[in-house]
Amino acid sequence: MSAEGLIEVLDLIGIAVFAASGALAAARKSMDIFGFVVIATVTAVGGGSLRDLTLGSLPVFWVENSQVLMVAIATAVIVFFTERHIRSRLNLLRWLDALGMALFASIGAKIALSAGTSGLIAAMMGVITAVFGGVIRDVICNEIPLILQREVYATAAFVGAASTVGFISISLETNIAVVLGTLIGFTVRAVAIVYGLSLPRPPDRPSN
Repeated sequence: MSAEGLIEVLDLIGIAVFAASGALAAARKSMDIFGFVVIATVTAVGGGSLRDLTLGSLPVFWVENSQVLMVAIATAVIVFFTERHIRSRLNLLRWLDALGMALFASIGAKIALSAGTSGLIAAMMGVITAVFGGVIRDVICNEIPLILQREVYATAAFVGAASTVGFISISLETNIAVVLGTLIGFTVRAVAIVYGLSLPRPPDRPSN
């Protein structure tokens, strides 16, 4: 499979995973099927849309590729009819979100590099791709977004995106760079989930 072909497949997998996380969030709020589709779709395409708008890549990716919306909508419908059989929706949501985050961080960084950005900007575009859809999902569902909590989330996205940039900069084959970056980002997030790791808060201020 060509590099572009694999990236497209991984991107669709990321769309499906993030759409599923959005649909599960809709399930937790007892939404109807339309709510499932809306939340799943904005979760799946929100980060990539902001990335494309920032980079001036118009029209945004899902307008040019109708498969993206088809995958998101199909995933939402499947979850709508099956979520009642999932006992631990919150736990599954967390892991699906971690996988989607890692995939989108790595792919977003690669796309930004292809658009001619610097390595740092590409890494930041990877973070935007990875986290913004989840932010929209959480805001609509009246939840505090993960990146505003003490979760190791945006940090994991940056590590994965920066790893992808680093691998590509040393001329590693693009497919391998994206896969390795995804694995690194997911591993950082997985370790944080399993061991309950969080970012430090500033020290308490002395009372007056």
